[in-house]
Amino acid sequence: MTYDVIALACEKLSYRDKLRLAQLLIQVARKEEENSNPQNRSESEVTIKSSKITKAQATDEIDTIGYVVERLLKLRPSKKKTLLNSIRSMFQFQGGISEADTDTIIDELEKRKHIKIEQNSVCYL
Repeated sequence: MTYDVIALACEKLSYRDKLRLAQLLIQVARKEEENSNPQNRSESEVTIKSSKITKAQATDEIDTIGYVVERLLKLRPSKKKTLLNSIRSMFQFQGGISEADTDTIIDELEKRKHIKIEQNSVCYL
């Protein structure tokens, strides 16, 4: 499939589908770029103890969870679906976030006892 064929097919999409497609393409392109150019990553990546995550990744994860908690305490979505949409919207301008990452964030929020999800309802602790 060529770019021209895809561009013609995209013209038939609704504006929302075009935005969703653009977000997907940005995510895929970023992942491909990271995989094809690993030398652009930080040279000072040091593993923490025996885990395989780096200090930079651990700091990013802490910053991300802190950012999400801060925003969720203001938004306070009451349903799980609204919670998912809220988290996705927080990352839409950074290229979006995958469903797996969204689930990981929610699991981490529950593990850190910021929220509890019971029967699709969100309780704040």
